[in-house]
Amino acid sequence: ELAEKYRFLHWELEFADVFADRSGFDLVLGNPPWIKVEWNEGGVMGDVEPLFVLRSYSGPKLSQLRKELIDRYELRGSYLSTYEEASAIQSFLNAHQNYPLLEGQKVNLYRCFLLQAWKNTRNSGVSAFLHPEGIYDDPNASNLRSAVYHRLAAHFQFQNELKLFPIGNRNKFGINIHKNVNREKISFVHLSNLFTPVTID
Repeated sequence: ELAEKYRFLHWELEFADVFADRSGFDLVLGNPPWIKVEWNEGGVMGDVEPLFVLRSYSGPKLSQLRKELIDRYELRGSYLSTYEEASAIQSFLNAHQNYPLLEGQKVNLYRCFLLQAWKNTRNSGVSAFLHPEGIYDDPNASNLRSAVYHRLAAHFQFQNELKLFPIGNRNKFGINIHKNVNREKISFVHLSNLFTPVTID
């Protein structure tokens, strides 16, 4: 039932020929989800009462409103299953054995995609992702940053002035290209404060 619901992807089984013949992918490209993995009850409660999300209620008021809404709309099952799912995903992504380089960080899905790409790319392969700049300034991401810098071939940092993404024009993001070889010498091409990808060309 769970496999049917969540449609788990086992890379080595789904792409067995690629792993058997080539030891992984030559190239992985992506714009992974920029989503922090955390419990957000507003998603459940806001469906039946938008004020739960729109207003800045105090803790006691939220607690009272939560109880009223759960009872009135019979949300207990939906509320608990959504919490259970969020909690399970958080536990899996925060587990050291699954993503050791993310230990101690607030997990954002794009970080998981980086590590998954490195794992699924052959030794001479390349992966390239568009994602926020958080890995470069997160004080808890030193292990991840070290792994990134030893693989980084190019980093193109963008200001969102042209609103290429609906994330606010003050937020930054980057195109990050990695070679799947953990090199001793750190060396990569870098351009910052870009507005449009044409500048890279």
